[in-house]
Amino acid sequence: MKTRRTLGTIACCLLALPVWSDVSIDPWSSRGRAPDSTQKSVAEIRESERRRIPLDVALQVSNRYRLHDPIEVTVMVTNLFDPPLLLNSRMLINHPRLQGEMNFTILGPDGKSCEIQRLVTPMAVHDNDFVVLNRGQSIQRTIDLSDFYSITRRGPYKVRVTYRNDVDHPVGRLRAWKGVVSSDVSDFQIL
Repeated sequence: MKTRRTLGTIACCLLALPVWSDVSIDPWSSRGRAPDSTQKSVAEIRESERRRIPLDVALQVSNRYRLHDPIEVTVMVTNLFDPPLLLNSRMLINHPRLQGEMNFTILGPDGKSCEIQRLVTPMAVHDNDFVVLNRGQSIQRTIDLSDFYSITRRGPYKVRVTYRNDVDHPVGRLRAWKGVVSSDVSDFQIL
């Protein structure tokens, strides 16, 4: 008897719930709620995060390269802060888990990563590997991606470079900037 009464109460409650004709509306949220004016788009959040990072990493890539020819790209690291920054200018290319300041993420025409083919055993960093950059000044390095990565197929590629420094190196009163910053993704074609 008690079970029938409980089931009847549940059935009455379910019948009392509103029926919504538009399934895209969540019945548990308020219908008259105005959009949140403080809500930020993903692009706005990324831009505000970028402003907090004192460096900009840019990658200059040509639109097209020929298969088996050099794939030269230029990496530029620029100080965005007002105070001078001490940066590691060695810009050694290596696997992300090994010592070095730069690594590339490259996706081939099949959507798979192009793996690094040449690992480097780095020498110790020296004072002359570090440079003081005022606001707007840059360091740069041009490299041939085909020297380091397996780029062997024709088609579209996507590439991003990451600059990092984890060496705590003082020069005078300045200490080296430590952190990780990546460029935007660039596209190129192998013909």
